[in-house]
Amino acid sequence: MLEPLFPVLLSLFVTTQVVYGLINLSVASLLYTQPVNVIAEEQAIAVDGGGVNDGGGMGDGGGVNDGGGMGDGSGMSDGGAGGTETPDAERIRPIHVLLAVRNERRAVIEETIADVFAQEYPTESIHVYVIHEADDELVGGYVDDLAATAADRGWDVVPHAVDREGLSYYLQANARLIAGDFVPRTKAAALTYAFASLSFEPDDVVTVSDADTKLPPDTFRLAVGGLEEYDIVQAKQTVRNVADGWLPTLEAMGIAAWSDAIYARTSTGPYQLLGKGYFVGVDDLYALGAWDPDAITEDMTLGVAAYLQGYRLGIVDRYVRDLCPTDFRAWVRQKRRWVGGPYAHLFREEFTLRERIRFWTFTVANQALSVANFVGVPVGIVVAWVAIAGGGITLPTAVTVLVAFNLLCWAEFTRRTYAATRRAVPLATRRAKVGFYLLSNPITQAIYAALWAVPIASAVWGTLRGVAPTFEVTPK
Repeated sequence: MLEPLFPVLLSLFVTTQVVYGLINLSVASLLYTQPVNVIAEEQAIAVDGGGVNDGGGMGDGGGVNDGGGMGDGSGMSDGGAGGTETPDAERIRPIHVLLAVRNERRAVIEETIADVFAQEYPTESIHVYVIHEADDELVGGYVDDLAATAADRGWDVVPHAVDREGLSYYLQANARLIAGDFVPRTKAAALTYAFASLSFEPDDVVTVSDADTKLPPDTFRLAVGGLEEYDIVQAKQTVRNVADGWLPTLEAMGIAAWSDAIYARTSTGPYQLLGKGYFVGVDDLYALGAWDPDAITEDMTLGVAAYLQGYRLGIVDRYVRDLCPTDFRAWVRQKRRWVGGPYAHLFREEFTLRERIRFWTFTVANQALSVANFVGVPVGIVVAWVAIAGGGITLPTAVTVLVAFNLLCWAEFTRRTYAATRRAVPLATRRAKVGFYLLSNPITQAIYAALWAVPIASAVWGTLRGVAPTFEVTPK
Protein backbone atom coordinates (compact mmCIF):
# COMPACT_ATOMS: atom_id res chain seq x y z
CA MET A 1 0.00 0.00 0.00
CA LEU A 2 2.84 2.36 0.87
CA GLU A 3 5.20 1.16 -1.87
CA PRO A 4 4.37 3.99 -4.31
CA LEU A 5 5.20 6.46 -1.56
CA PHE A 6 8.54 4.89 -0.62
CA PRO A 7 10.68 7.28 -2.71
CA VAL A 8 8.95 10.33 -1.21
CA LEU A 9 9.15 8.93 2.34
CA LEU A 10 12.84 8.09 1.96
CA SER A 11 13.57 11.52 0.55
CA LEU A 12 11.81 13.22 3.47
CA PHE A 13 13.53 10.86 5.92
CA VAL A 14 17.01 11.59 4.58
CA THR A 15 16.32 15.33 4.46
CA THR A 16 15.14 15.45 8.08
CA GLN A 17 18.09 13.34 9.20
CA VAL A 18 20.48 15.82 7.56
CA VAL A 19 18.67 18.67 9.33
CA TYR A 20 18.86 16.77 12.64
CA GLY A 21 22.57 16.20 12.07
CA LEU A 22 23.25 19.91 11.56
CA ILE A 23 21.17 20.82 14.60
CA ASN A 24 22.89 18.19 16.74
CA LEU A 25 26.30 19.51 15.71
CA SER A 26 25.19 23.03 16.67
CA VAL A 27 23.83 21.88 20.02
CA ALA A 28 26.97 19.84 20.69
CA SER A 29 29.04 22.97 20.10
CA LEU A 30 27.13 24.56 22.97
CA LEU A 31 27.14 21.55 25.28
CA TYR A 32 30.82 20.69 24.95
CA THR A 33 32.59 23.93 24.09
CA GLN A 34 30.73 26.65 26.00
CA PRO A 35 31.30 27.03 29.75
CA VAL A 36 28.52 27.92 32.19
CA ASN A 37 28.91 30.90 34.50
CA VAL A 38 27.20 28.98 37.27
CA ILE A 39 27.01 30.48 40.76
CA ALA A 40 28.54 28.02 43.21
CA GLU A 41 26.72 27.01 46.39
CA GLU A 42 29.44 28.54 48.53
CA GLN A 43 28.79 31.93 46.95
CA ALA A 44 25.35 32.15 48.57
CA ILE A 45 25.31 34.66 51.39
CA ALA A 46 24.64 33.36 54.89
CA VAL A 47 21.73 34.78 56.86
CA ASP A 48 20.52 34.32 60.41
CA GLY A 49 17.15 32.59 60.52
CA GLY A 50 15.80 35.31 62.79
CA GLY A 51 15.15 37.55 59.80
CA VAL A 52 13.44 34.95 57.63
CA ASN A 53 9.72 34.33 57.32
CA ASP A 54 8.25 30.88 57.84
CA GLY A 55 6.58 30.91 54.44
CA GLY A 56 2.98 30.51 55.56
CA GLY A 57 -0.07 31.87 53.77
CA MET A 58 -1.21 35.48 53.99
CA GLY A 59 -4.04 34.93 56.41
CA ASP A 60 -2.64 33.50 59.67
CA GLY A 61 -0.46 36.42 60.67
CA GLY A 62 2.20 34.35 62.38
CA GLY A 63 5.84 33.49 61.97
CA VAL A 64 7.25 36.80 60.78
CA ASN A 65 9.31 39.59 62.23
CA ASP A 66 7.81 43.04 62.61
CA GLY A 67 10.33 44.99 60.57
CA GLY A 68 8.57 45.33 57.22
CA GLY A 69 5.56 47.64 57.64
CA MET A 70 4.64 50.16 54.99
CA GLY A 71 5.70 53.21 56.96
CA ASP A 72 5.35 56.35 54.90
CA GLY A 73 4.01 54.50 51.87
CA SER A 74 7.19 54.68 49.85
CA GLY A 75 7.84 50.98 50.31
CA MET A 76 11.45 51.63 51.23
CA SER A 77 13.22 50.47 54.37
CA ASP A 78 16.33 52.14 55.70
CA GLY A 79 18.47 49.92 53.46
CA GLY A 80 19.98 47.84 56.27
CA ALA A 81 19.41 44.30 57.41
CA GLY A 82 17.37 45.25 60.47
CA GLY A 83 18.10 43.24 63.57
CA THR A 84 19.67 40.35 61.73
CA GLU A 85 23.20 39.82 62.96
CA THR A 86 25.29 37.55 60.82
CA PRO A 87 28.89 37.43 59.61
CA ASP A 88 27.56 38.39 56.15
CA ALA A 89 25.32 41.24 57.32
CA GLU A 90 27.18 43.78 55.21
CA ARG A 91 26.47 41.67 52.10
CA ILE A 92 22.69 41.69 52.57
CA ARG A 93 21.28 44.10 50.01
CA PRO A 94 17.64 45.25 49.89
CA ILE A 95 15.77 43.39 47.15
CA HIS A 96 12.90 45.09 45.29
CA VAL A 97 10.52 42.66 43.61
CA LEU A 98 8.69 44.28 40.70
CA LEU A 99 5.48 42.31 40.22
CA ALA A 100 3.79 43.62 37.07
CA VAL A 101 0.22 42.28 36.83
CA ARG A 102 -2.88 42.78 34.74
CA ASN A 103 -6.31 41.23 35.29
CA GLU A 104 -4.82 38.68 37.71
CA ARG A 105 -6.82 36.83 40.33
CA ARG A 106 -5.99 37.74 43.92
CA ALA A 107 -5.26 34.14 44.91
CA VAL A 108 -2.50 33.85 42.28
CA ILE A 109 -0.77 37.04 43.45
CA GLU A 110 -1.13 36.13 47.14
CA GLU A 111 0.58 32.81 46.52
CA THR A 112 3.47 34.52 44.77
CA ILE A 113 3.89 37.13 47.53
CA ALA A 114 3.86 34.42 50.22
CA ASP A 115 6.54 32.56 48.28
CA VAL A 116 8.71 35.71 48.05
CA PHE A 117 8.62 36.23 51.80
CA ALA A 118 9.35 32.54 52.39
CA GLN A 119 12.85 33.18 51.02
CA GLU A 120 15.81 32.54 53.28
CA TYR A 121 16.45 36.26 53.38
CA PRO A 122 15.76 38.95 55.99
CA THR A 123 12.12 39.98 55.67
CA GLU A 124 12.90 43.62 56.30
CA SER A 125 15.18 43.63 53.26
CA ILE A 126 12.47 42.43 50.86
CA HIS A 127 10.07 44.90 49.20
CA VAL A 128 7.32 43.89 46.78
CA TYR A 129 5.61 46.34 44.40
CA VAL A 130 2.36 45.25 42.79
CA ILE A 131 2.49 47.27 39.57
CA HIS A 132 -0.89 47.53 37.85
CA GLU A 133 -2.74 49.72 35.37
CA ALA A 134 -4.93 52.37 37.00
CA ASP A 135 -7.94 51.18 34.95
CA ASP A 136 -7.51 47.52 35.89
CA GLU A 137 -10.72 47.08 37.85
CA LEU A 138 -10.00 43.51 38.89
CA VAL A 139 -6.62 44.20 40.53
CA GLY A 140 -7.65 47.67 41.71
CA GLY A 141 -10.58 46.18 43.58
CA TYR A 142 -8.42 44.20 45.98
CA VAL A 143 -4.82 45.44 45.82
CA ASP A 144 -5.09 47.87 48.76
CA ASP A 145 -6.64 45.22 50.97
CA LEU A 146 -3.98 42.75 49.85
CA ALA A 147 -1.27 45.21 50.90
CA ALA A 148 -2.96 45.78 54.28
CA THR A 149 -3.17 42.04 54.89
CA ALA A 150 0.52 41.70 54.04
CA ALA A 151 1.42 44.59 56.37
CA ASP A 152 -0.30 42.74 59.23
CA ARG A 153 2.27 40.00 58.67
CA GLY A 154 5.18 42.42 58.55
CA TRP A 155 5.53 42.16 54.79
CA ASP A 156 6.28 45.27 52.76
CA VAL A 157 3.86 45.06 49.81
CA VAL A 158 3.16 48.33 48.00
CA PRO A 159 0.46 48.85 45.32
CA HIS A 160 1.80 51.01 42.51
CA ALA A 161 -0.63 52.12 39.80
CA VAL A 162 0.82 53.19 36.46
CA ASP A 163 0.13 56.87 35.82
CA ARG A 164 -0.02 56.90 32.04
CA GLU A 165 0.25 60.67 31.82
CA GLY A 166 3.30 60.60 34.08
CA LEU A 167 4.77 57.77 32.00
CA SER A 168 4.22 59.81 28.84
CA TYR A 169 6.04 62.82 30.30
CA TYR A 170 8.92 60.60 31.45
CA LEU A 171 9.29 58.95 28.03
CA GLN A 172 9.22 62.29 26.26
CA ALA A 173 11.79 63.76 28.62
CA ASN A 174 14.09 60.83 27.88
CA ALA A 175 13.57 61.03 24.10
CA ARG A 176 11.74 57.73 24.04
CA LEU A 177 8.42 59.17 22.94
CA ILE A 178 7.25 62.01 20.74
CA ALA A 179 4.43 64.13 22.13
CA GLY A 180 1.12 62.78 20.93
CA ASP A 181 2.41 59.27 20.30
CA PHE A 182 0.61 56.31 21.80
CA VAL A 183 1.94 55.33 25.24
CA PRO A 184 2.56 51.56 25.15
CA ARG A 185 0.67 49.20 27.44
CA THR A 186 3.37 46.60 27.73
CA LYS A 187 4.93 44.89 30.71
CA ALA A 188 8.10 46.80 29.84
CA ALA A 189 6.22 50.13 30.02
CA ALA A 190 4.82 49.26 33.45
CA LEU A 191 8.28 48.26 34.71
CA THR A 192 9.76 51.45 33.24
CA TYR A 193 7.22 53.61 35.07
CA ALA A 194 7.81 51.81 38.36
CA PHE A 195 11.58 52.08 38.11
CA ALA A 196 11.36 55.77 37.22
CA SER A 197 8.86 56.70 39.94
CA LEU A 198 10.07 54.61 42.89
CA SER A 199 13.10 55.51 45.01
CA PHE A 200 15.87 52.92 45.19
CA GLU A 201 19.41 53.13 46.47
CA PRO A 202 22.20 52.42 43.93
CA ASP A 203 23.38 49.30 45.76
CA ASP A 204 19.88 47.81 46.01
CA VAL A 205 18.86 44.83 43.87
CA VAL A 206 15.89 44.65 41.49
CA THR A 207 14.24 41.44 40.40
CA VAL A 208 11.21 40.98 38.16
CA SER A 209 8.48 38.48 38.92
CA ASP A 210 5.30 37.38 37.21
CA ALA A 211 2.05 36.91 39.09
CA ASP A 212 2.47 33.12 39.14
CA THR A 213 6.19 32.83 39.89
CA LYS A 214 7.60 30.60 42.63
CA LEU A 215 11.27 30.27 43.60
CA PRO A 216 13.26 27.80 45.71
CA PRO A 217 13.81 29.32 49.17
CA ASP A 218 17.56 29.91 48.80
CA THR A 219 17.32 31.73 45.44
CA PHE A 220 17.71 35.25 46.89
CA ARG A 221 20.79 34.22 48.88
CA LEU A 222 22.41 32.68 45.82
CA ALA A 223 21.47 35.62 43.59
CA VAL A 224 22.85 38.31 45.90
CA GLY A 225 26.01 36.29 46.43
CA GLY A 226 26.36 35.85 42.68
CA LEU A 227 26.07 39.59 42.10
CA GLU A 228 29.41 40.01 43.81
CA GLU A 229 31.00 38.36 40.76
CA TYR A 230 28.49 38.95 37.95
CA ASP A 231 26.55 42.03 36.81
CA ILE A 232 23.28 40.15 36.28
CA VAL A 233 22.22 36.72 37.50
CA GLN A 234 19.42 34.56 36.11
CA ALA A 235 17.66 31.48 37.48
CA LYS A 236 16.57 28.60 35.25
CA GLN A 237 12.93 27.87 34.46
CA THR A 238 10.28 25.14 34.55
CA VAL A 239 6.54 24.65 35.20
CA ARG A 240 4.77 24.00 38.49
CA ASN A 241 1.17 23.10 37.56
CA VAL A 242 2.06 19.64 36.26
CA ALA A 243 -1.19 18.21 37.66
CA ASP A 244 -3.31 20.44 35.41
CA GLY A 245 -3.01 18.51 32.17
CA TRP A 246 -0.77 17.18 29.42
CA LEU A 247 0.59 20.53 28.23
CA PRO A 248 2.00 21.62 31.63
CA THR A 249 3.44 18.14 32.18
CA LEU A 250 5.25 18.09 28.85
CA GLU A 251 6.42 21.69 29.22
CA ALA A 252 7.80 21.10 32.72
CA MET A 253 10.29 18.59 31.33
CA GLY A 254 10.92 20.40 28.05
CA ILE A 255 11.62 23.84 29.52
CA ALA A 256 13.73 22.42 32.36
CA ALA A 257 15.91 20.55 29.85
CA TRP A 258 16.22 23.57 27.54
CA SER A 259 17.17 26.01 30.29
CA ASP A 260 19.67 23.56 31.80
CA ALA A 261 21.37 22.26 28.65
CA ILE A 262 20.95 25.10 26.14
CA TYR A 263 20.13 28.36 27.89
CA ALA A 264 22.73 28.01 30.65
CA ARG A 265 25.46 27.71 28.01
CA THR A 266 24.59 31.09 26.55
CA SER A 267 25.73 32.79 29.76
CA THR A 268 29.00 33.78 28.10
CA GLY A 269 26.87 35.56 25.49
CA PRO A 270 25.17 36.76 23.53
CA TYR A 271 22.45 36.04 26.09
CA GLN A 272 18.85 36.88 26.76
CA LEU A 273 16.97 37.07 30.05
CA LEU A 274 13.95 34.91 30.83
CA GLY A 275 11.37 37.46 31.97
CA LYS A 276 11.49 36.48 35.63
CA GLY A 277 14.03 35.21 38.07
CA TYR A 278 16.76 37.64 37.04
CA PHE A 279 18.50 39.99 39.47
CA VAL A 280 20.43 43.17 38.74
CA GLY A 281 21.82 46.02 40.82
CA VAL A 282 19.95 49.33 40.66
CA ASP A 283 23.04 51.24 39.52
CA ASP A 284 23.62 48.76 36.68
CA LEU A 285 19.97 48.92 35.64
CA TYR A 286 20.18 52.73 35.52
CA ALA A 287 23.32 52.49 33.39
CA LEU A 288 21.47 50.22 30.95
CA GLY A 289 18.58 52.65 30.65
CA ALA A 290 16.33 49.96 32.15
CA TRP A 291 13.69 48.43 29.85
CA ASP A 292 12.58 49.42 26.37
CA PRO A 293 8.91 50.35 26.96
CA ASP A 294 7.96 49.38 23.39
CA ALA A 295 9.46 45.90 23.63
CA ILE A 296 7.04 42.98 23.73
CA THR A 297 9.85 40.66 24.88
CA GLU A 298 11.50 43.10 27.27
CA ASP A 299 13.66 40.34 28.78
CA MET A 300 15.28 39.53 25.43
CA THR A 301 15.92 43.21 24.67
CA LEU A 302 17.39 43.94 28.10
CA GLY A 303 19.63 40.87 27.97
CA VAL A 304 21.08 41.71 24.57
CA ALA A 305 21.63 45.34 25.61
CA ALA A 306 23.40 44.19 28.78
CA TYR A 307 25.66 41.82 26.82
CA LEU A 308 26.59 44.51 24.30
CA GLN A 309 27.62 46.79 27.18
CA GLY A 310 29.90 44.12 28.62
CA TYR A 311 27.70 42.95 31.49
CA ARG A 312 28.52 39.42 32.68
CA LEU A 313 25.68 36.97 33.32
CA GLY A 314 25.77 34.38 36.09
CA ILE A 315 23.42 31.39 36.24
CA VAL A 316 21.63 30.52 39.48
CA ASP A 317 21.26 26.73 39.46
CA ARG A 318 17.68 26.95 40.70
CA TYR A 319 14.45 26.71 38.76
CA VAL A 320 11.77 29.41 38.62
CA ARG A 321 8.44 27.61 38.47
CA ASP A 322 5.39 29.25 36.94
CA LEU A 323 2.05 28.29 35.41
CA CYS A 324 1.77 26.88 31.91
CA PRO A 325 -1.47 27.51 29.99
CA THR A 326 -3.60 24.39 29.81
CA ASP A 327 -5.52 25.57 26.75
CA PHE A 328 -3.63 24.95 23.51
CA ARG A 329 -4.70 28.21 21.88
CA ALA A 330 -3.54 30.25 24.90
CA TRP A 331 -0.29 28.25 24.87
CA VAL A 332 0.28 29.07 21.19
CA ARG A 333 -0.33 32.80 21.78
CA GLN A 334 2.17 32.84 24.64
CA LYS A 335 4.83 30.89 22.77
CA ARG A 336 4.39 32.95 19.59
CA ARG A 337 5.53 35.97 21.58
CA TRP A 338 8.42 34.03 23.13
CA VAL A 339 9.84 32.58 19.91
CA GLY A 340 9.48 35.87 18.04
CA GLY A 341 11.61 37.76 20.53
CA PRO A 342 15.01 36.85 19.04
CA TYR A 343 14.05 37.75 15.46
CA ALA A 344 14.66 41.46 15.97
CA HIS A 345 18.23 40.71 17.09
CA LEU A 346 19.37 38.11 14.55
CA PHE A 347 21.11 40.71 12.40
CA ARG A 348 22.42 43.09 15.07
CA GLU A 349 25.29 45.00 13.53
CA GLU A 350 27.02 45.17 16.91
CA PHE A 351 27.57 41.39 16.93
CA THR A 352 30.85 40.01 15.66
CA LEU A 353 30.68 37.09 13.26
CA ARG A 354 31.39 34.67 16.10
CA GLU A 355 28.69 36.24 18.28
CA ARG A 356 26.21 36.14 15.44
CA ILE A 357 26.89 32.44 14.82
CA ARG A 358 26.43 31.64 18.51
CA PHE A 359 23.23 33.69 18.73
CA TRP A 360 21.82 31.91 15.69
CA THR A 361 22.86 28.55 17.13
CA PHE A 362 20.81 28.81 20.29
CA THR A 363 17.82 30.48 18.62
CA VAL A 364 17.34 29.45 15.00
CA ALA A 365 18.87 25.99 15.42
CA ASN A 366 16.74 25.30 18.47
CA GLN A 367 13.55 26.36 16.68
CA ALA A 368 14.56 24.39 13.59
CA LEU A 369 14.46 21.23 15.70
CA SER A 370 10.75 21.76 16.36
CA VAL A 371 10.01 22.33 12.69
CA ALA A 372 12.05 19.27 11.75
CA ASN A 373 10.17 17.17 14.33
CA PHE A 374 6.86 18.21 12.82
CA VAL A 375 7.84 16.27 9.68
CA GLY A 376 10.63 14.03 10.94
CA VAL A 377 8.78 12.27 13.77
CA PRO A 378 5.88 10.87 11.70
CA VAL A 379 8.13 10.08 8.73
CA GLY A 380 10.69 8.38 11.00
CA ILE A 381 7.97 6.25 12.61
CA VAL A 382 6.67 5.10 9.22
CA VAL A 383 10.14 4.29 7.88
CA ALA A 384 11.07 2.40 11.07
CA TRP A 385 7.83 0.43 10.95
CA VAL A 386 8.31 -0.51 7.30
CA ALA A 387 11.93 -1.55 7.96
CA ILE A 388 10.97 -3.68 10.97
CA ALA A 389 8.12 -5.28 9.03
CA GLY A 390 10.56 -6.34 6.34
CA GLY A 391 9.53 -3.80 3.75
CA GLY A 392 12.83 -4.06 1.95
CA ILE A 393 14.11 -0.59 2.77
CA THR A 394 17.88 -0.27 2.63
CA LEU A 395 19.72 2.91 3.48
CA PRO A 396 23.10 3.99 2.10
CA THR A 397 25.97 3.59 4.55
CA ALA A 398 26.36 7.35 4.93
CA VAL A 399 22.69 7.73 5.89
CA THR A 400 22.96 4.82 8.33
CA VAL A 401 25.93 6.49 10.02
CA LEU A 402 24.03 9.78 10.17
CA VAL A 403 20.99 8.08 11.72
CA ALA A 404 23.25 6.40 14.30
CA PHE A 405 24.85 9.76 15.14
CA ASN A 406 21.44 11.40 15.57
CA LEU A 407 20.22 8.56 17.78
CA LEU A 408 23.33 8.87 19.93
CA CYS A 409 22.73 12.62 20.31
CA TRP A 410 19.07 11.96 21.13
CA ALA A 411 20.07 9.47 23.83
CA GLU A 412 22.55 11.92 25.39
CA PHE A 413 20.06 14.79 25.39
CA THR A 414 17.43 12.45 26.87
CA ARG A 415 19.85 11.62 29.71
CA ARG A 416 20.38 15.31 30.36
CA THR A 417 16.64 15.94 30.16
CA TYR A 418 15.84 13.41 32.89
CA ALA A 419 18.66 14.69 35.10
CA ALA A 420 17.42 18.30 34.79
CA THR A 421 13.79 17.30 35.37
CA ARG A 422 14.61 15.41 38.56
CA ARG A 423 16.24 18.57 39.94
CA ALA A 424 13.63 21.00 38.64
CA VAL A 425 10.23 19.37 39.15
CA PRO A 426 9.36 18.33 42.72
CA LEU A 427 7.09 15.27 42.73
CA ALA A 428 6.03 14.39 46.24
CA THR A 429 4.78 10.81 45.85
CA ARG A 430 5.72 7.71 43.92
CA ARG A 431 2.30 7.82 42.24
CA ALA A 432 2.93 11.40 41.08
CA LYS A 433 6.33 10.39 39.68
CA VAL A 434 4.92 7.40 37.81
CA GLY A 435 2.10 9.49 36.34
CA PHE A 436 4.47 12.28 35.33
CA TYR A 437 7.03 10.09 33.59
CA LEU A 438 4.40 7.95 31.89
CA LEU A 439 3.04 11.09 30.26
CA SER A 440 6.33 12.93 29.77
CA ASN A 441 8.96 10.69 28.20
CA PRO A 442 11.34 10.74 25.20
CA ILE A 443 8.56 9.92 22.71
CA THR A 444 6.07 12.50 23.97
CA GLN A 445 8.85 15.07 24.30
CA ALA A 446 9.53 14.66 20.57
CA ILE A 447 5.84 15.35 19.94
CA TYR A 448 5.92 18.32 22.34
CA ALA A 449 8.89 19.76 20.44
CA ALA A 450 6.93 19.33 17.20
CA LEU A 451 4.03 21.32 18.68
CA TRP A 452 6.31 24.35 18.89
CA ALA A 453 6.25 24.43 15.08
CA VAL A 454 2.78 26.01 15.33
CA PRO A 455 3.78 29.19 17.24
CA ILE A 456 7.10 29.30 15.35
CA ALA A 457 5.35 29.28 11.98
CA SER A 458 2.93 31.94 13.20
CA ALA A 459 5.75 34.15 14.49
CA VAL A 460 7.80 33.77 11.30
CA TRP A 461 4.80 34.52 9.10
CA GLY A 462 3.95 37.59 11.15
CA THR A 463 7.55 38.81 10.98
CA LEU A 464 7.71 38.35 7.21
CA ARG A 465 4.45 40.28 6.80
CA GLY A 466 5.77 43.07 8.99
CA VAL A 467 3.05 42.58 11.62
CA ALA A 468 4.14 44.05 14.94
CA PRO A 469 3.72 41.59 17.82
CA THR A 470 1.18 42.56 20.46
CA PHE A 471 1.29 42.13 24.21
CA GLU A 472 -1.31 39.67 25.49
CA VAL A 473 -1.94 38.53 29.04
CA THR A 474 -1.89 34.74 29.21
CA PRO A 475 -4.87 33.39 31.22
CA LYS A 476 -3.88 31.56 34.41
